[in-house]
Amino acid sequence: MKKSTQSFIAIAVLALASAGFAFAADKAESKPGKCCVAAAKDGKSCAHACCVAANKEGNNCTKCGGAGKLATKAEAKK
Repeated sequence: MKKSTQSFIAIAVLALASAGFAFAADKAESKPGKCCVAAAKDGKSCAHACCVAANKEGNNCTKCGGAGKLATKAEAKK
């Protein structure tokens, strides 16, 4: 009885963990850094060296608080 209970708990934990990973992978959020948002409000692009390097690679600068890939104009309209 004890082994079947432990097995059931182990299977339940693995199922919940795998479901969590599956849903977490779907969330790909593009978030620009605070300095880039402030520069965009003024109609400019951010001049920080780290932001310029990240933009060349197609990413937001993680050092300045950004995350993910750069949002294209088609994605921004959605």
